[in-house]
Amino acid sequence: MQVERKPAIPIQYMLILVFFDEEEMLTFIKESLDKSDQLTNNMVSILSSFESRLMKLENSIIPVHKQTETLQRLQENVERTLSCLDHVISYYHVATETERVIREGPSGRLEEYLSCIAKIQKAVEYFQDNNPDSPELNRVKSLFERGKESLDAEFRNLLQRHSKPVPPILILDLIGTDEEIEGQEEGILEHLPEGILQDIIRISQWLIEYGRNQDFMNVYYQIRSSQLDRSIKGLKEHFRKNSATPGVPYSPIVPNKKKDTPTKKPAKRPGQI
Repeated sequence: MQVERKPAIPIQYMLILVFFDEEEMLTFIKESLDKSDQLTNNMVSILSSFESRLMKLENSIIPVHKQTETLQRLQENVERTLSCLDHVISYYHVATETERVIREGPSGRLEEYLSCIAKIQKAVEYFQDNNPDSPELNRVKSLFERGKESLDAEFRNLLQRHSKPVPPILILDLIGTDEEIEGQEEGILEHLPEGILQDIIRISQWLIEYGRNQDFMNVYYQIRSSQLDRSIKGLKEHFRKNSATPGVPYSPIVPNKKKDTPTKKPAKRPGQI
C-alpha cells in the first residue's frame, strides 16, 4: 500500500507566513505600549488633579487651624483670668464669711474657728502685698486681732474651768512610800480631761506661731501654779486636821500600812500636767 505524500510547502511561503506572524506580534506590542502610555498619562493626570485639590484643601485648612489655635489660647487665657479673678474676689468675701464664727468664739468648735482664722490671715497677707490701701485690709486685720483675743480668752477659760486642786488623799496615795497590796494598780492623776488638754495644746501651738507674744504662757503659769499652791495647802490642812491620828491616813482604796514594813517603794510620778 502506498502512503499518500503531501506536497511540500515551498520555503518562500514559509518565510512569508513567519513574516506575517511577526508583523502581527509587533502590531500587538505597539498597541499594548500605546494603551500603557495612555493609562500612565491618565494616572498622572488624576494624581496631578488630586495633588492640586490637596494643595487647595491645605491652603484653606491651615488658616482655620491657626485661627483655632489662637481661639484655644484665648480661651485658656480667659479661663486663667477668671480663675485669678475668682481667687482675688474670694479674699473680699472672707470678712463676711467668717465674721459670725469669730464673733461667737471658739468654744465647742475649735477646729472650725482655727480654719476661719487661717482664711483671715491669708486675706490679710494678700491685701498687704497687693492692695494695702483697701478698706478690706483694716476689716480683716480687725477680725484677726479679735480672733486672737478670743483664743487667748478661750485658753484662759479652759484652764480656769478644768484646773482643780488635787485632793490630799489622792496625793498621799500617789506618794505613799510603803509597799502596796500585791496586784493593786497604781492610781493615775489626771490634771486635765484629755479632750480639754488637746484643745489647750492646739490653741497654744497657734498662739506660738501666730500670736506674736507669749502672754498665754504667763496665764498657764499663773493658773497652774495657783492650783498647785492650793493642792499643797490642802495637803497641809489635811495633815493638820489629822495630826492627832496615829499613822498617815490614806484613801479608802488603799488600806492602812504597817509602820514596820521593811521595804519601801519609790514615789510614783503624777500624770502629765
